[in-house]
Amino acid sequence: MRGPDEKTPDPAVSPLFVNAIHEEVREYAGERAGGPRPCPGCGSDARRKNGYQREPKTVARLVTDAGIEDVGVQVQQYECTDCGRSYQGDLSALFYEGCDYAKPIVDLCRFHAADRSPTACERLLRRQYGLQVNRDTVERYAERFEGAPEPAHAIDIAGHTYSLAFLSVLFGDGDAEAPQFVLTGHRGLW
Repeated sequence: MRGPDEKTPDPAVSPLFVNAIHEEVREYAGERAGGPRPCPGCGSDARRKNGYQREPKTVARLVTDAGIEDVGVQVQQYECTDCGRSYQGDLSALFYEGCDYAKPIVDLCRFHAADRSPTACERLLRRQYGLQVNRDTVERYAERFEGAPEPAHAIDIAGHTYSLAFLSVLFGDGDAEAPQFVLTGHRGLW
């Protein structure tokens, strides 16, 4: 069986917009995640920090001129001092349980999968956002969560529909109900 072909940038929108998305996603790179939580084995709160996972947990995969670029966070490990079990810290603020990518990326997949096929979503994510998410992964997220995330607001930019929730997480205050977009830098998005 053949693996997926290497993806190259093929933006349907301004490369400046895609680059702005990439810059915002790269802000997660190297961050440390995983707050304290009870031991999943025995439920004890007696723990000690036990380093970080060897491999970062993937927030997103970016399609760049140089190929696919993984952006990840370092995950704090803990060791229960009662039973000796090693476990990950609490990642629920950034990741859904059992998902390969961060919440904003999963919600973006769900947003576009509500009215497109998984293959069309994979292509759209690459062309409009510069993100690589395999069509099988898009399909898994759409089936697992059933429907678009709430709130399912959309915004039209240059004839393309975008998830307002996703854009407000990256460029705004994270509130899709009443987003406030504040440009803090000198770069223009569109």
